[in-house]
Amino acid sequence: MEKIITVKELQEKLDKKEHVFILDVRPIDQRNEWKIAGSYHVDAYKTLNAGDDTALDMVELPKDSTVVTVCAAGRTSLLASSLLQRKGVKALSLEGGMKAWNYAWNTAQIEFPDAKVIQVRRAAKGVLSYVIGSGSEAVVIDAALDPDIYLTIAQQNGWKIKFVMDTHIHADYVSRTRELANASGAKHLLIDDAKVAFHFEGVKHGEKVNIGKVEIEFIHTPGHTWESTTFKLASYAIFSGDTLFIDGIGRPDLKADKVEGAEKAKALYRSLKKLLSLNSDPLVFPAHTSKTVNFDNQLIADTISNISSKIDVIDLTESEFTEYTATRIPPTPANYELIATLNKTGSYVGHVLADLEAGGNHCAIA
Repeated sequence: MEKIITVKELQEKLDKKEHVFILDVRPIDQRNEWKIAGSYHVDAYKTLNAGDDTALDMVELPKDSTVVTVCAAGRTSLLASSLLQRKGVKALSLEGGMKAWNYAWNTAQIEFPDAKVIQVRRAAKGVLSYVIGSGSEAVVIDAALDPDIYLTIAQQNGWKIKFVMDTHIHADYVSRTRELANASGAKHLLIDDAKVAFHFEGVKHGEKVNIGKVEIEFIHTPGHTWESTTFKLASYAIFSGDTLFIDGIGRPDLKADKVEGAEKAKALYRSLKKLLSLNSDPLVFPAHTSKTVNFDNQLIADTISNISSKIDVIDLTESEFTEYTATRIPPTPANYELIATLNKTGSYVGHVLADLEAGGNHCAIA
């Protein structure tokens, strides 16, 4: 009998809306860090490893579904699936566990006049990247997965990737934008004062580029990081990185001491005011969501006006906002500084991404 299911196979089942019951057997602290959307949890780590045949007896399993067991790296979940198989249940263990599921993805899309936006979502971390196409050309924003994924999406839509760019120097995952630039031949664009060690084509605040029939404007929005930039797609949408989420705002503290943290908070406040005052009420497409992503094809986006009504901190004064952010900042995960450093150098040679990128994202404070 089969014992494992790969990430690709499970991803395909969820894409096809097949009946799958995902049983997470990790300790609760690991579950709280990140999870598979829609999964059921039972903390059976100790009992399974102790060889207790009753470890999963409390779980009411559906009769019409394949059960997929999940743990951190795929070892304890194999004990769980083997136990269930001995009891006559059709069960498989997710190969590689959550470390492997980190690279599972799905998409959602929307069409505007003269442009299509495809949102590419890393399901476990809530990391969002974008392929924007118009005519025969495309741009990719915040590439977070293997370049072949973006190249395939572009090819399927009849687009050639013209530009690739990041909204900022990421700290929770290793950017694949430089790799995608090399693989596609696209121009690698960044705000002109970005402090990185690799070659790119600098753009200035207010500068615009064209893809197909639409225009993309660069809006410098420092605060989360000093180089943070928002990309405005005509009057339709903005791609706000970690400056503005649909349910919160970015944290201004990473790699900053108390003084710099306060300066970044002030800059973030001004950047938020700039974005929230944009005309035409565009859709906001962030670089993250704080929740794990369902395979539901529903866009993670909202309008400026709706976001403004949900985020109270935008009504504070600049000094109040600075004080507020100082009290709300969560601890910086241990891997964030290393990831940010790798993204500045443009290389992750010698590092295992599955280990380096494990865990949820912690980029929001409100």
